[in-house]
Amino acid sequence: MWGLLSLWLACGWMPTLAADQDAPLSDRRIRYQIEAALDTEKKEVRGRERLTWRNPAPHPVSDLQFHLYLNAFRDEKSSFRRGSDGGRLRGEAMDADAPGWIDLLSVRAADGTDLLPLGEFIHPDDDNADDRTVWRVVLPRPVPAGSSLELDIEFVAKLPRVFARTGYYGDFFMVAQWFPKLGVYEPAGMRRRAESGWNCHQFHATTEFYADFGEYDVTIDVPSPFKVGATGVERARRDLGGGRTQYRFTQADVHDFAWTCSPNFLVAEERFEAEGLPPVKLILLLQPEHADQRDRHFRAARVALEAYGRQIGPYPYETLTLVDPAYGAGGAGGMEYPTLITVGTRPRSPDDELLGPEVVLIHEFGHQYWYGLVASNEFEEAWLDEGINSYCEANLMAASYPEQNALWLRLGGRPLWRLPVRAPDWSFQRAQLFVLGAQAITTFPIITPAWKFPDPALYAFNAYARPALTLKMLEGQVGAETMQRILKTYFERWRFKHPTSDDFFDVASEVAGEDLTWFFDQYFRGTKILDYAVASLDAREAVIIRKGEAVMPHVVELRFADGSTRRERRDGRDKEYRLTTDQELVAVVVDPEDALRLDLNPANNSRARLSDGRANASLFARALILMQWLLHSAVSLA
Repeated sequence: MWGLLSLWLACGWMPTLAADQDAPLSDRRIRYQIEAALDTEKKEVRGRERLTWRNPAPHPVSDLQFHLYLNAFRDEKSSFRRGSDGGRLRGEAMDADAPGWIDLLSVRAADGTDLLPLGEFIHPDDDNADDRTVWRVVLPRPVPAGSSLELDIEFVAKLPRVFARTGYYGDFFMVAQWFPKLGVYEPAGMRRRAESGWNCHQFHATTEFYADFGEYDVTIDVPSPFKVGATGVERARRDLGGGRTQYRFTQADVHDFAWTCSPNFLVAEERFEAEGLPPVKLILLLQPEHADQRDRHFRAARVALEAYGRQIGPYPYETLTLVDPAYGAGGAGGMEYPTLITVGTRPRSPDDELLGPEVVLIHEFGHQYWYGLVASNEFEEAWLDEGINSYCEANLMAASYPEQNALWLRLGGRPLWRLPVRAPDWSFQRAQLFVLGAQAITTFPIITPAWKFPDPALYAFNAYARPALTLKMLEGQVGAETMQRILKTYFERWRFKHPTSDDFFDVASEVAGEDLTWFFDQYFRGTKILDYAVASLDAREAVIIRKGEAVMPHVVELRFADGSTRRERRDGRDKEYRLTTDQELVAVVVDPEDALRLDLNPANNSRARLSDGRANASLFARALILMQWLLHSAVSLA
């Protein structure tokens, strides 16, 4: 099995990266040439990696720092395990009897110098000396400014039973964060950094990833019955004999590489074509029991490619691979890698009733833009990916799947009652705010390094739901058309450049034509509560109060006994104000269009003097949002 690989290693052979078909889209600071072989019995990947790194700084760099992500699953001492309730994440539990790790077998410079004895594990984020997810080596000679360094690395990656986005389950393998991966060297000024240095954080339960753009040339040796999907374009496939097949994939202008294989995949391919957009080869790796899900996955992929292509910018890669993880491998589902996303359905799942597969696919595809192409630092500013993506997902779902759906209320798995509901919109995010309450806002600002959140729930709310709701509230302030131009301009200006929150804020103010610092200071950097309430109402006067410290312009609607209405726009600064009228008031509603998405208690935004269906409609609608989410959660667990 290892004969041919051993021969390559002994002879120093590595594949030559194919010339990219187009001019570089990114600065391509790094090149990975990896030869890997999967041992399906030992659940190991053995490989050799030739790494070429160009120093982007105007000064020499004397050390290198690597991510060794799989060491998060080595034992209970890792920072990941300590921060994930002993090994729980995204509803999944780690199997302590099937750990994972990555060992460096050899690290040599181009002149043959052995660097492995010069390295050490460091822990830049915490005081956990037992964490082994960041490895640093001081070089015998610094890399001069603008010069390149070449290393040859041999490693073995032991895959865990599927957990936290990677691993194996039976004969399904999701191979992610699997190779020694260099951190990002940031010269002073990059991402507004004051001093030059490495950005290479430990792997925590609440962190994802950040890396340089580059080129990948990866050959993968697997048992011949296995079907392989990976980042990039398949360039070659050859029979190695002995029941083994080698696949070769290349991709430039990406910052990661992941792959999957299984003998059970049903492989389907289609071609996305739309006027004015580049064609994309769609590859679907589907579990056999989900054969009837083929068309809905392809349709959702087309919806996403066209919507993002026209509203944000064209998808620049040749392929998009959709991976349906095996049943039991849920920890690998719902994840993004360059040109490859994991999706998935479940047999007889009530998710079908609420477009669960479509929501997951469209969400993960959106990461191709905000994680993949823009490539912000998710360790430090997770919202720039997760929050923007969640905002776009909710809007896209509402626009692309407006048809009515029906949700079965079940007891013991048996359907009892069919409740008409809308396609997925903003109910999930609003319900999280309702459930978590003031603590979710007042404990941490959105702009908080991901590993500093004390538990995954607070991280998830502040990375996903809270920024998505905040961006929806910004949309209400500047208008939907302007908000779309903000996102498009931000993407066009900052793709392949690793922006910061301040870069997004500057673009927003520029495109909106107004200084929005007041908004971003309150809702991204601040921790103040937004809460307006109708304090009292009689036939001629309504009293509105601001219960929270946060301020937001809003509309108040007065409803009269004769059926007429009047709206007034307020700047929201007053702690209390009174609205008087000569007409008989029936009801008053603060924010009738539901633009104040972060209002902590929408139930106190309206008050009625009479039992009038029209007057109570706003409160009922908001209660229905919560009920819809609770029902969705209940049936999803059934």
